[in-house]
Amino acid sequence: MKPILIVFSLLCFSHFLIAQDVVAIAEKKVQLNQYLSQAQQLSAQGNHSQAAEVGEKAVAIASELYDFSYLATALNVYGKALNGMGGKQKIKAIANLEKSLQLARGKRMIELQKENLEVLSIIARERGKDRDLKEYTDQLMALNGVAMPLPPKAPTVILDNKSILKDENAKLYEQVAVLSSELSNSHQNKSQSQESINRERQKLVDIISTQQEAIKYMNEKQAKDALLLMQQKKMVDSLSFLKAFDSIQLATNKMALSQKDAELKLKHSERNLLLALAGVIFIIAAGLYNRFLNFKRNNAVLEEKNRIIQEERQRSENLLLNILPSSIAEELKTLGHANTRRYDSVSVLFADFKNFTSIAEKLTPEELVSELDLCFRGFDKIMGKYGMEKIKTIGDAYMCAGGLPDPYQSNPTKVIQAAFEMQNFLEVLKEQRMREGRPFFEARIGIHTGPIIAGVVGEKKFAYDIWGDTVNVAARMESNSDAGKVNISSSTYELVKDSFKCEYRGKISVKNKGEVEMYWVEN
Repeated sequence: MKPILIVFSLLCFSHFLIAQDVVAIAEKKVQLNQYLSQAQQLSAQGNHSQAAEVGEKAVAIASELYDFSYLATALNVYGKALNGMGGKQKIKAIANLEKSLQLARGKRMIELQKENLEVLSIIARERGKDRDLKEYTDQLMALNGVAMPLPPKAPTVILDNKSILKDENAKLYEQVAVLSSELSNSHQNKSQSQESINRERQKLVDIISTQQEAIKYMNEKQAKDALLLMQQKKMVDSLSFLKAFDSIQLATNKMALSQKDAELKLKHSERNLLLALAGVIFIIAAGLYNRFLNFKRNNAVLEEKNRIIQEERQRSENLLLNILPSSIAEELKTLGHANTRRYDSVSVLFADFKNFTSIAEKLTPEELVSELDLCFRGFDKIMGKYGMEKIKTIGDAYMCAGGLPDPYQSNPTKVIQAAFEMQNFLEVLKEQRMREGRPFFEARIGIHTGPIIAGVVGEKKFAYDIWGDTVNVAARMESNSDAGKVNISSSTYELVKDSFKCEYRGKISVKNKGEVEMYWVEN
């Protein structure tokens, strides 16, 4: 029975160790999520040194867990905190961000790849690393448009009946010892009975030998009397022998019965011990299964909470990206503010609808807003296609720009291509409205290229806007354009004349600008 008890003890101990490891891993994941959240909050508050310390702890825990998804996120948070510290820490930040980028590629974490590339692009631009900036920008453009996206301790199983089991085992062993002793005594009694029979036989043999010697010296009558007496005595002795033999046989049968009874008691004890052992194993198995269910249930709750947190975070980031360019939004999240920048060459596009006031009078307020929403949604898709940045809408006017916040993102040629696609979109919509007998919009578009200043204004509702004489000239290009056409300034013409056929309009008087050279661009 000892080997069975040893195996059972080892089995219980191994299950206990496995359960402890599972609980430890779950606790580390909870602590890791707390570190990541704390580091992000500290970075948002501008406390980058403490954020870096917390981020380094998160990286250490993720490395212990061998969870590369968590490690990629932790390296990203740590790298951004180091970047916020500035100075020599930027080199260390680049190393951590590139490690995060490699792990995110392996795990196909698209959004995390974009986030790493955007921060690396900002660092490369600040350090004047044009080659690195182009490499990061190309990778970021390749990812654009790709959409992918611990439990509290379980109750420890306590074997309250452990002492009871020990007592039962001790009683069983005592019963086995008593039965073994009785069996040994029965064997000893049998041996003693056999020796007694042998001694009786030997006595009879000795008596017969003595009598045979005496017969030689007796006369015939004495011999006959002696023989008769001897026969009678022999008969008596035979009866005594048979009686003794029967007693021995009875004792042997009793011993056999006692031995069988002892064997039955021993088997009964073994059966009880096995039943008790099976009961203990069943209790342990039930406890472990219950603990597994609790762990699985708690883990599912934790995963659901993490999923909700991730969805809310993604929703917040998407809302922020609908208001600000991605690089500006990342800078705002990292530094807490966005720096104002000057751009030497930006193509500003203005568009508004011809006879908007008279058309608006023919539509109900709901129909008017619905038509404007349809048109501006179409324009937004075109801006995304050509890598342009939508600035704002004012009434029926639509303003966008190419070449910011990333100068490599969109050139004047793409801006003109976007303008023609806007006119084609309105032309298709015009034909549909004419068939339906409903009013339609026609747009005037003007483009001018020059220097501007861009930045974020506002405290509660952020707004990304641009300023400068270039914006005013672009507005004048639009006001002097015709419905369905694209009017550009001379500065834009010099940049696109080899790509488009343009018609010179001459110098046209512009309010507050005097005479300005303008060109029609032919589609």
